[in-house]
Amino acid sequence: MHFDQALHLLQKMGPEVDKRGFRIASRFYDQLEKNHSRQLEQMGQQDMRLQNRELRILRLSRLLHHVTNQQEPSELFKLILLEEINQTKSFILSYPEIVSEEILLAVQWEFELEATDPLLEAWSVVHHQLVDTCRHFCKYSSNANWRQLEVLLIAETHHLGAVIDEARYALTNHRKTTLVHFNDMKVLSSKLMMTLEGLIQKGLVFHTMHQNSTDEGAAEFLEMIASDDPIVFVSGSSRFIADVQRTLEPLPVIFGPFVADNALPS
Repeated sequence: MHFDQALHLLQKMGPEVDKRGFRIASRFYDQLEKNHSRQLEQMGQQDMRLQNRELRILRLSRLLHHVTNQQEPSELFKLILLEEINQTKSFILSYPEIVSEEILLAVQWEFELEATDPLLEAWSVVHHQLVDTCRHFCKYSSNANWRQLEVLLIAETHHLGAVIDEARYALTNHRKTTLVHFNDMKVLSSKLMMTLEGLIQKGLVFHTMHQNSTDEGAAEFLEMIASDDPIVFVSGSSRFIADVQRTLEPLPVIFGPFVADNALPS
């Protein structure tokens, strides 16, 4: 299943996940303690105090809410992810398969789903992306000055509007911020242009490209502006994101914003 398609399915479940998130999180931790005590002991988490456990459940239910309702800038979402990583002492990074298995079982039980239900496949696809995002974000957060690192935003066609939120958030935090828009020759709305002009006045460096992301000239340009090792956020189709990843490899590329595109055909 395509990532956009999976995320679209989950975000349609947002209201129901809000109602059931606490129960899903509670069952997840019940099963984690019951079935994986050895791994918990290795991570120093076997002896969970009640208050600490309740806090973990609340945080996990909040993370489930953000995955299925997320609208804030991706950098803020990554901070929520980082909080989840820190409070579980990186269990999600050490044992991603276990976390995925138990989350899927908790969701399956709560929603009474068949094992072959597309929603479970969607959770699996999105969880894999969450783990990947956590790994990349942890690389940056281990840098003592990561809050001052430059930000490079790369948007495909209509994804520009969403990435502008990233630019606004980064500029508010006084980061050097560059935005590259791969435009399909469409004229931007006057409202969007006014927003861009306001951000440019605040320091945003903005580039528009009419080339395909796989064109040699476009690839060389991306490599050049990424030479200072900025934090990279990419918003677009999965194919576009994969193209940018290949171009900037081994520079970690963070998927963002964590918001579904229109549902893709099966």
